[in-house]
Parts: sequence; structure tokens; C-alpha cells
Amino acid sequence: MTVDLTSRRRRLKRLALAATAAALALTLAACSSGGTASPAKGSSDAGVYTLGLQEPDSTINPLTTSDYNAMFLVGLASEGLLSQDAKGKLEGRLADSWKASSDGRSWTVTLRDGLEFSDGSPLTSKDVVATFDSIIAEDSQSPGRSSFDGILQAVAADGDSSVTFSLAKPYADFPYLLTGSNTTIQPAGFSAATNWAKQPVGAGQFVLTKYSAGQGVTFRKNPKYWDAKDVDLSQVDVKFFADDQAQLLAFQSGEIDQIASSPTVTSTLKGSDHKETEPYYNKFDGIFLDVTKAPFDDAKVREAFALALDRKEIVATVYGGDAAVGNDTTFFPGSAIQPKGLEQREQDVAKVKDLLGGKKVSFTITTLDSEKTLAQVVQQQLEAVGGFTVTLKVLTSAQYYADGADTPWLNAPVTITNWAQRLPAQYIDLIYRDGAVWNASKYSSPELEDLADQYESTTSQSERQDLADRIATIEWTDLPVIVPAFASSKIVLQQRVTGTFRSGQDFPGGFDFRGIGVTAS
Repeated sequence: MTVDLTSRRRRLKRLALAATAAALALTLAACSSGGTASPAKGSSDAGVYTLGLQEPDSTINPLTTSDYNAMFLVGLASEGLLSQDAKGKLEGRLADSWKASSDGRSWTVTLRDGLEFSDGSPLTSKDVVATFDSIIAEDSQSPGRSSFDGILQAVAADGDSSVTFSLAKPYADFPYLLTGSNTTIQPAGFSAATNWAKQPVGAGQFVLTKYSAGQGVTFRKNPKYWDAKDVDLSQVDVKFFADDQAQLLAFQSGEIDQIASSPTVTSTLKGSDHKETEPYYNKFDGIFLDVTKAPFDDAKVREAFALALDRKEIVATVYGGDAAVGNDTTFFPGSAIQPKGLEQREQDVAKVKDLLGGKKVSFTITTLDSEKTLAQVVQQQLEAVGGFTVTLKVLTSAQYYADGADTPWLNAPVTITNWAQRLPAQYIDLIYRDGAVWNASKYSSPELEDLADQYESTTSQSERQDLADRIATIEWTDLPVIVPAFASSKIVLQQRVTGTFRSGQDFPGGFDFRGIGVTAS
């Protein structure tokens, strides 16, 4: 099998993963059970919400940035066509409706009436077309392009308020791709050379009014926002902090209104007067095994590896309890369709020894410094069971995702790489499909690929459930990727914050602050 390892695509993956890692620091789950925000009881429309970020590393471009901190700033002032609530349900933002053609080969999105950018200019279909043309162009540097590769062929306007997305194949979940990174709508003619922070124009809930290098950013409510009546905050202040410890001290002093939950944060704030959001599953750390080379060309060795892991202990020690046990499929716990009929893998020392049959297996796990704790726990568990000798090779991000045909994350025999939440069929296209650019396991299964194509070609829930069961069974049985856990994230809030976040503070959730207020101190 030949894997396309072009420098451009490797660079996009490296950028996308950088955004994922940053997003884990501030991903927010909603507590809402529906698609509307809870009222902000006791809040004032003059409320000012303050949060902390790290300062973006470079000039901000909404279409190409991979820095989560920059994405957050863009998300406050910009808007996408659609977003997802905490349960993964689609909600129209700039889009009033979306509908597939009878053959599933195109989707038509109709915009809301009277949309405007913050400078008063109308937002029309030409702006949507220009945005997506920039994302999917051959020379695009947008991390968002990876979601549309092999799926979206062209975008065309039909009048001022309708846009048609033409697809390479039927794709029932296409609207979810419109909630991805870099997909907020920018004015037609927006230049890649423009420093957005100096000339911000968007259609979001707030307007960037002041950017102070090294200090922070001030946003004021956008009166031209299509749903301005539901934005209770008059201002959002972003303060820049050098590290997580500085943010924790700021939260303790009441300087900021939120902080990402972590074992350190939880233990430090134990007993203090604060509240937490519900957890939101946001990533898995996949253990990729090269199935074309010894020892992992042997299915028994792969199964022995999977059965040697104590997944509950991994959840407790690596993730501090903020995770769910994984079962070696890429269906997130929050996915609308959950595979049925699979036995949950648990540590089974006796079966490991039987599968190995006295064979001694030696290999190196190559990974990022950010995955070092998981790698160490996996190493300890495998060697404690017996039959495995494991060494670790921990690299910096630049080393791990280095350009070149031998880039470690795609070529080392065993790697651990984090993946943000995506659609089940997206994972097959990206990491399981024969020839996929990020197929680190060098795995191939025509049956799995055919099932994935069928899954995205139908909207029948009963058919999709059956296909999901069969897809998951192949992933579970063939084991090119071990998924020990799905990590989750929570946000700790000051008691003065009122209302309920309807979605996550991430690009799928559209950085939505509607219904949120802050009471007087």
C-alpha cells in the first residue's frame, strides 16, 4: 500500500492536532437538554464576562489558524452556518435551513433573512462561497480542509440567500462538517495577508474593539447579530496568561469567571465556592499498531496488547477520572448511534499469556510529550502482565510531526496520537481507509470501507444502526488502533455566572454565549 505523505497534508494534520491539544484546555460542555439556552436569572444586560487564554502565537487569520486561542477570539466575533449543541444536535446559526438532494450528492443551505456583518454590510451567499472556496482550494493552508477532502467538490451561490454544496459522493452527515474548524463565514475578498485582529469584521455575537498585545482583548455585544436579543452579556474581556498556573491563581482571586477542570484545579479548589459544567467527550488517544510488520502483523499479538490493558486504571490515573473506558472503536460515547453487541474488553492476564504462547514481544512506543503519562502507564501495564518488553521514545511536537517520508507519527511501529471528536465515517476516511494520508497502522479493509460508504449514503436510522454495528465489529476485531479511553472535559465557573451554556466552547459549538449572564459581585 502506498500512503500519500505530502508535506502540505502533514502540515495540516500537525496544525489541526495543535488546535485539538489547545482545545482540550478549554472545551465546555452544555447542561442544556434542548436547543435553547436557559434564562440568565439575576443577570444584568450590562454583565461583563472575563476569561483567560494564552496569547495567540502569530497573526490571526480565521481561515487558516490552528491555534485554539486564536479560534476562540475569532469565534466570539464570527459565526458559522451551523453548530452542535452538547448532545450533538445540529442548530442553525447563519443558516435558516439545510436540505439534501434526492440522490444525496448535494446539500442546499438557505441563509437567514437580513444577515449583516458587524460593519453593517450584508452577509450573502457570495460570502459563504468565498469562505469555502478558500478552505477547499488546492493551495489551501486551512486545517479545516482535511474534513472536506474527497467529499466536497464545489460550492455555488443560488441568488443572495442560497448556497449549494456539491459532493463527490452521498454524505448524510455533511451538515456536521459545516461546524468544523475555520468555517466561520468571512466577507468575500477577505485576504490571507490581513491581520484580522487589526481589522475584525464578523457576524458573531460580539465585536472586537481592542486588542492589547501581551494583555488581552475586549469584545462588546454586536447589536447587528441575528439573535442579539438572546445575548445578555454586554462585554467579554479576554485576559492573556502565560500558563495554567497563572490562570488558576486568577480564578482563585476572582479575576476570571472560568477555568478548565483538571486534577490540579479540582484538588486546589476543593471546598471552594464554585460550580462545574457537565462533562463533554472531546478526544481519544489512539494507540496505532503497524499491522504490516512484526510483531503486529500477528492479530494475536494485537489482541494480547489490548487485553493486557487495565482501562479503568488508565481512566483513573491518566485522565483523573475525566474519561470513559474505550472499547477499541471510534464511536464516541456521545455519538447519536452506539454500536451494539460488542463485549467490553477488560484486562485478562490468562488470555494474554495464551495468545502469546510463550512468545516474547519487544517494541518501542513513540509519542508526544503530552502523551507521556499514558505511554508510561501502558508500558507499566504491559510489562507487569508479562511477555512484553516496551521502551518509550518521547518527542516534541516538531519532532513527532516532522515533515519527510519518515515522519515518526505515521511510520513508527507503535504510536500514540490524540484525535478530537469526529464523525465515525470521518475516522475511516482518515485513519482506516487504504491509502489514507493519516493511516499510521497501514491497515486495509475493503469491507470496512464499503460499510462506511453505505453508512454515509443512507439516512435510515435502522440501516445506520446495523452498519454501525458491523463497522465497530471490524474495528474491534482487526485492532489496527487500540482506543483505551475517551477523554472528557469540564469547565469550573464562578458562582456569579448564571444561565446554561447550550454548547461547548469550541468550534463545533460555535463559541455560544447566548443566555449567559454575570451577577454583580
